Amino acid sequence: MLELVASLVVDLSDQRLTVYNSEQEVVRVIPVSTGKASTPTPIFNSKVYTKYRSTTMYGRTYTVPGVPFTMCVSANEAICLHAAPWQENAGQPFGVPRSHGCVRMPMNHARWLFHNTPKGTPITIQA
Repeated sequence: MLELVASLVVDLSDQRLTVYNSEQEVVRVIPVSTGKASTPTPIFNSKVYTKYRSTTMYGRTYTVPGVPFTMCVSANEAICLHAAPWQENAGQPFGVPRSHGCVRMPMNHARWLFHNTPKGTPITIQA
């Protein structure tokens, strides 16, 4: 039986997302790509507000339809955790800042996280 995720910590310096269970044991460590220097991921404490199996993301310079396994952690849905199949398909590794502020991760990890993380789960994004 899978245990629900109890908390999430994104470490911007390590480009890793650490997943904890209710006993604060590490369940999984996921390589991520957060915001580039020009579009940084903010440092803050929040929670998972909304979840979308697939959604369209909009920015000033882009529109990306069908972004899979998206969990937004800012009330305005500007900062989300999500899969980035385009990054994987281009052969670009995770662990390097590449996004417009979101937290990107490989598809298999994003799918697992989406299915095991309830709305309201606390998240910390730290330097």
